[in-house]
Amino acid sequence: MDFHNLNYKRPDIGEFEGKVLQLLERFKASDSHLEQFEIIDQINFLRNDVLTMFTIAQIRSHLNTLDVAYQKEQQYINESWPIYEKIVALFHEHVSYSPFKDEIKEKFGEQFVCLAEASQNTVSSEVIAYLITENNLISDYTKLLATSTVEFSGENRTLSQLDAFLYSADRSIRKQAGEKKYELLSQLEDKIDHIFDELIKVRNTMAIKLGHNSFVELGYARLSRVGYDQADVADFRNLILKYIVPITEKARENQRIRLGLNKLTFYDEDIRFRTGNPTPKGDVESMVSSFEEILNEMSMELGEFFHSLCTNHLLDLLPKEGKARGAYATYLCNEKTPYIFANLNGTRKDVKVLSHEFGHAWQMYLFNQRNRIPEYILPTKEACEIHSISMEFLVWPYLEKIFGEDADKYRYAHLEDAIFSMPYRAAIDEFQHFIYQNPSLSISERKEKWIEIECKYMPYKTEYENTYLKRGAFWQQQAHIFTTPFYYIDYALAQMCSLQIWSKAQTNESMAWEKYMNLCKLGGSKSFLQLIEESGITSPFKEQGFNFIMGEIEKWFELNERMIEELVD
Repeated sequence: MDFHNLNYKRPDIGEFEGKVLQLLERFKASDSHLEQFEIIDQINFLRNDVLTMFTIAQIRSHLNTLDVAYQKEQQYINESWPIYEKIVALFHEHVSYSPFKDEIKEKFGEQFVCLAEASQNTVSSEVIAYLITENNLISDYTKLLATSTVEFSGENRTLSQLDAFLYSADRSIRKQAGEKKYELLSQLEDKIDHIFDELIKVRNTMAIKLGHNSFVELGYARLSRVGYDQADVADFRNLILKYIVPITEKARENQRIRLGLNKLTFYDEDIRFRTGNPTPKGDVESMVSSFEEILNEMSMELGEFFHSLCTNHLLDLLPKEGKARGAYATYLCNEKTPYIFANLNGTRKDVKVLSHEFGHAWQMYLFNQRNRIPEYILPTKEACEIHSISMEFLVWPYLEKIFGEDADKYRYAHLEDAIFSMPYRAAIDEFQHFIYQNPSLSISERKEKWIEIECKYMPYKTEYENTYLKRGAFWQQQAHIFTTPFYYIDYALAQMCSLQIWSKAQTNESMAWEKYMNLCKLGGSKSFLQLIEESGITSPFKEQGFNFIMGEIEKWFELNERMIEELVD
């Protein structure tokens, strides 16, 4: 199965709706749980067909946002997806009120019913037009950031292509690239503000029409969060403030000293050593080949699986003009295979991105070979990120294959990434909560709030000299705010869980791998809190987890600080 050769046929959403409605009539009239089981399977079969075609079209539209044919298909998805969601919500409603709900739980798992119940009041016929508008606005944002370019070093560069220069050991090059990046974003600023303004309006309108107090409630329901609420997430952000922010400030000061700078600025953030960042030896193709060797050492099945992705063009890794920004792993239901999309640029972050997305792909492959329930392809988002972030750490013992003598520098910088990312994720989350709880704020008021929140979680940024950043516009480049509201904190929740696997791997690699595999094999069959409990992972909402992990991280940095100093010298 080669992705290039996969046939795409636009699914007829009207035909899909008609077939499912007929099946739901039978479902409602059924007096047998066995018949309802059969109907559930038939509906999921139809859903998988639609999801497969939509996924093929979306990948191809992201690979080239200038491809007119697939941009038309993306537009069709934008218009059809709300109808698909409405039909699925009706299906979930029938499951929720089935007289055979207990039997359905026993057959398909309790989580299937919990997710069906959680999806109530997330979509209705009344909001279809608004959902289409929301999807179109997201597509506008994605295309705007993918296709906009600015001249740098004799060529027109996209934002993804500029990012590579921000890792240069030459500070003057970093400065020029950083200034060009924010010059381009300044040119797009008003358009992005307008898109976000319209997104807030349409999302708030939908929330009210669906009976919610604000879009915050609807956003949580869309993410199928089970077992915790807004108050728990707020407590989690406070734990980040208490435990992570002080360590982050200390680490940033150590970074400044290590770099020999009087002041750290926005184009220095991603440089960790005066001699430059560790970089993969060779080009991207060579790095990918070495990554496959690593996977083969970890597990023959891992290596074979990755090789099949490469052979069948089920990954696209290089940035190019017109290609959407970012990285993700998705799943082709009928083909029972994942697909990895990324923009690798020859920097140290390539290994983090590739191992992260491969972690997602591995979980999808491992669980879904025997599963046909769309709800179980991935766990809820905070849980599925444990698979990806943990894989970033599980490849640590083998990184000499990619970085050679710089492998220790990579590990050091990667662990710094883990702690630097959490305050930022908390800031994005608090920003979104405030915005959607106060939907009538002006554009300038939103930016003022971002400055306040940014100062709270990342005090070291307050002295950055850049007019775009000083206007409070940094958040504009965070795609999750536009595409999947309230998702971004899930990475921090998962990070706290993954760091427990990292900690175990420092002393018992095989036990850490076993814990990871057990988690992957559960797929999306249980809720986030159930998954981590069954895997022996302490909940990130518990303070003792922070106490333990921060102690482990500080201990690791202390043990490795002298080694890093020697490497740098």
